[in-house]
Amino acid sequence: MLNAAEGDVASQPMCPQHPERAAVCTCARCGRYACSRCERDGGRCRECAHLAALEVPDSRARARWATLTQYVSGGAAVLGLLFNLLFYPELQREAQAVAQSGMLVLGVIIGITAQVCLLMWVHRVVRQLNALGPDLGMTPAWAVWLWLIPFLNWWKPYYVMRDIAERLGGMSFVASLPLQLWWGVNVVGRILEKAEGDLLSSKLQALGGTTAEVVGLLSSVFSVALVFLCVRIIKEIQVRLDQRREGLDEVETPAAGDAAVAA
Repeated sequence: MLNAAEGDVASQPMCPQHPERAAVCTCARCGRYACSRCERDGGRCRECAHLAALEVPDSRARARWATLTQYVSGGAAVLGLLFNLLFYPELQREAQAVAQSGMLVLGVIIGITAQVCLLMWVHRVVRQLNALGPDLGMTPAWAVWLWLIPFLNWWKPYYVMRDIAERLGGMSFVASLPLQLWWGVNVVGRILEKAEGDLLSSKLQALGGTTAEVVGLLSSVFSVALVFLCVRIIKEIQVRLDQRREGLDEVETPAAGDAAVAA
């Protein structure tokens, strides 16, 4: 592959898009010459990078579904919180156990649905970013599996989202997102859900009652907070990705020493 500094035009071909500029590389996709203005990450010319990105369906629809299911999950958590505060104390002990178990099962079903929609969105986002180049260093499938593999899913998803944000807007964009708070709330919420389930199990039934009620209240509060944080992250990343895909955030400035060469 051609890879030389511009300027020595006597020995270099010219860029077909900008005939006044010497080529610095050949496109890895189409083989045409490209100057520094046309060259894009991944060794592709501007047209091929654009076409490769357009071949991947955008993630807007999946972002909408992920946002919607997150709101549904948050709504279920609010209903659970109100139920625990207003109706749970009035029930008989046997009815309390049944109601608490039912709310827990419903929350798990809604939570799994929201998680599936979120992971479908993550898969599409990683696929788009890899097409835009340079490669994120992970396949879309691996980005999803990191949320599912035991032990790894306690910290790796945070780095997946951080890498996505960094690719879209650098560390300044990462700092503007509540990623650390979001993941901290997620971890604490998972611990509370596990504790709530254990308190409702037969082994810890004797320790249930007030303890399970308090844990359930805390779990609902953390679930609601997690929804709002997650929705904000999804929306802001999707906006940046749409801008990147459409080239709205790209400002071409001549590189220092990259003077135009007359044909």
